[in-house]
Amino acid sequence: MKFRAVKGIFIKEVKEFSREKMAIFWVFIFPILWLLILGGIWGNENPTLNVKVGYYSRENVSWIIHAIESVEVNGERMFTIYHYSSWEDGINALKKGKIDAFLVFPNGFTVNLTKGYPTYVEVYYDKSDPQTYQIVKGAITGFFTELSSRLQEERLNMVGKYVPRNALPYILGFAKPVTLEEKTVEGTKVTPMEFYVTSFIGIQFLFATMLMMSSSVLEEIEKGTLRRIASSPASPWDFLIGKMSATFAIILVSIFTGLAFAFLAFHVRFFPSPLGWVVIVLASIFSMSLGLAIGMLTGSIKTTNAVVNLISMPLLFFAAVVVPESLLPSWARPIAKYFPLGAALKALRKLEIYHLGLSGVRVELLIVTLGALMMLAVALFSYRWRIRRLSA
Repeated sequence: MKFRAVKGIFIKEVKEFSREKMAIFWVFIFPILWLLILGGIWGNENPTLNVKVGYYSRENVSWIIHAIESVEVNGERMFTIYHYSSWEDGINALKKGKIDAFLVFPNGFTVNLTKGYPTYVEVYYDKSDPQTYQIVKGAITGFFTELSSRLQEERLNMVGKYVPRNALPYILGFAKPVTLEEKTVEGTKVTPMEFYVTSFIGIQFLFATMLMMSSSVLEEIEKGTLRRIASSPASPWDFLIGKMSATFAIILVSIFTGLAFAFLAFHVRFFPSPLGWVVIVLASIFSMSLGLAIGMLTGSIKTTNAVVNLISMPLLFFAAVVVPESLLPSWARPIAKYFPLGAALKALRKLEIYHLGLSGVRVELLIVTLGALMMLAVALFSYRWRIRRLSA
């Protein structure tokens, strides 16, 4: 390897990149915009759910309305109650989206409850939004399930006054046959922004490096400089090392810029560990080699850009770059698990978010290492093939 040749190619690449406004946008501006948009929408803590509930009743049901209004989550009320003077008014409000659910208490509701008779409550939902419907239904059902359980327990306690004391626990078992006891542990909490910061790094080593490498080499072909480089003392390795080191240096600056922005804008203290940087370097080598191989085999900037976009865009989702692996369909999960870039991102998240060690990422590290070496060999082979064609 000739250091002067590598240095010359490195400096030339950096200078040419600084003149390309679109390249600067995609490498520096786009990732920050991506962090800003996703972080602004989903990066903050979720607010407490507030369900707007309307009700109609011909009798006084203030006691149960007060009970519904008193339900709090994290110190904030879960339900906001609206009273309607007729069934039609409540249904119209539900249809217009003014409330999320509408309760109708039948005549004799309070009397039936106090006398221990069975009773019911009509609940109307708007199912036009399935997600909202499920959330609202869960909140309403949860409240009345808990209310029914407590009422049943009170009734059985009253019954227990007339039976032998040793039979009371057996009777109360009818009220709560099974009770879930909630226990908590102090685990590692992953914030949405930590996930998006790793996604931002994934975009850099998936998309930016592949596109930069392929387009820069094809420009060499179109300008005719690649033929001169091939005829110079610089070897193929000098050319590849110079190109890749320049591309990685630019991506490195972009990653540092993004991490600084995430810290300043969202107070995310995220910086990869040494092993995390090893993963980033290996993933970048794979991506740059893939981009170079595509460029060499197609020989056209337009075709290369189309192929790169065809590969990288689906991988943004199927390699779990922007979507958590748990949300992927079953057929797409092997892509996130075994494709080198998906494995690299999974290893990076295990290392930096879940703080696992080398033993926890051995499989992913092996996949990305073998993938990088194999793709590097393909890139070198395609480069030599293109040079022979240019020389012919």
